[in-house]
Amino acid sequence: MGKKSFRRMMARRTINVVITILGIMTLNFFLIHLMPGEPILNMVPKDPKFDESLKWELVDKFHLNESVAEQYFIYMYNAVTLDWGTSYMANARPVLDIIINDMRWTLLLVGASTVFTIFIGMGIGAYAAFRRGRPFDLMSSAVSLFFYGMPVFWCAIILQLLFTSQPLGLSWWPQFPLSGYFDTDTHGSEFKWTLPILLSVAEYLVLPSITLALATVAGISLVMRSSLVDVMTEDYIVTARAKGCSDIQVLRRHALPNGLPPMVALIAMDIAFIIGGAYQVEVIFSYPGIGYRTIQAIYSLDFPILQFIIVIGGVAVVFANFIGDIVLLYIDPRIKIS
Repeated sequence: MGKKSFRRMMARRTINVVITILGIMTLNFFLIHLMPGEPILNMVPKDPKFDESLKWELVDKFHLNESVAEQYFIYMYNAVTLDWGTSYMANARPVLDIIINDMRWTLLLVGASTVFTIFIGMGIGAYAAFRRGRPFDLMSSAVSLFFYGMPVFWCAIILQLLFTSQPLGLSWWPQFPLSGYFDTDTHGSEFKWTLPILLSVAEYLVLPSITLALATVAGISLVMRSSLVDVMTEDYIVTARAKGCSDIQVLRRHALPNGLPPMVALIAMDIAFIIGGAYQVEVIFSYPGIGYRTIQAIYSLDFPILQFIIVIGGVAVVFANFIGDIVLLYIDPRIKIS
């Protein structure tokens, strides 16, 4: 890969990323403003004695008296300058402060489930490919197909039923918290970096992260198995085995390097699924992340919060695919720069 060709490719991909993000921001603004209802009605107290002048102060503050076109240009300017304004609700706190506070819990959930997904999913898929047609392969494929077709919310409900009680009166059966992000009854409502609170966070993270990981693990294991099964029939694999290479050597030196490109593309595309799944998981488990905040913002027509959250999700998916394309160029020499 020449440096000049790589720079041209990076310039084209960067321009595509910028255009895509601008498109996401534009659609984000207009689709949210097409939602029925008036946000101002949720901001003012439902009291007949309420001073109407305060209502119009709120209208001026949030530019709700401007035309849609003017609101759009104000929105784009504020987005470029990283001024996302204040929430309509949430005590008029700055949007950026709210999102940063919520995002740390979503990143923890997504990070834990992604690590689990990649290593467990690829491990199951690779082992199933080497045991093709044997009981482990048949069983893992059937279980993966079952979880791959199961909706995230349904998986969450099943895990809640299984691990928040003791089925059949089994006293040794493990139980995990049903909702929240750490034990506020024991440790107080304020999060602190202490070992007891961190252990409590890990305990509360178990069910949400497993729920989010199950469907993605299933997809990755199935694709990994399919990719390696195709690779294992190639002549260079037969030659390596004829030279006396062990199964581990064949897998590490020959099979995995040629079976990874489809996995990189799948993981990049799965970012969108993981983000969408995280929103569902947070709502079901009352986990205080971006997804839980999104539902609250929808009910209260909190446009600044919704706009920022949707843009963050879109940008994350765009950059995940951008990074995936770059990684593919390095691990697969068969891909040509175009």
